[in-house]
Amino acid sequence: MSAEVIKKASELAQAIAECEELANLRAAEAKLQMDPEARELLSEVQRLQQMAQMSGSPEAMQQLEEAFNKFAENPVGKEYLEANQRFSQMLETVNALLQEAIEGPKQHGHGCSGCSGCGM
Repeated sequence: MSAEVIKKASELAQAIAECEELANLRAAEAKLQMDPEARELLSEVQRLQQMAQMSGSPEAMQQLEEAFNKFAENPVGKEYLEANQRFSQMLETVNALLQEAIEGPKQHGHGCSGCSGCGM
């Protein structure tokens, strides 16, 4: 195993651990844990997710969607979802860069030559 690769991976892991996106996500998680209403709404979403996965029924999916919308409308829930989205986007960008380094740039058919910002 290449010591240089391990060193760079460790540096990347440390940078992610110290990034603003993760700090914001952790702060939003802490707020969520301190807010009984938001916690209950999230609990309901998780319960309905399990039910929807097991049954796959349109009714279960509708209930899940309604519960998710209530959670997303809650100020603390909304903040958590936004922080989670920003952190996930950052990780997706990191993964895309790693994949491109391994596989080479992808041609998307519109001349961007593998740009990371086009989303195609």
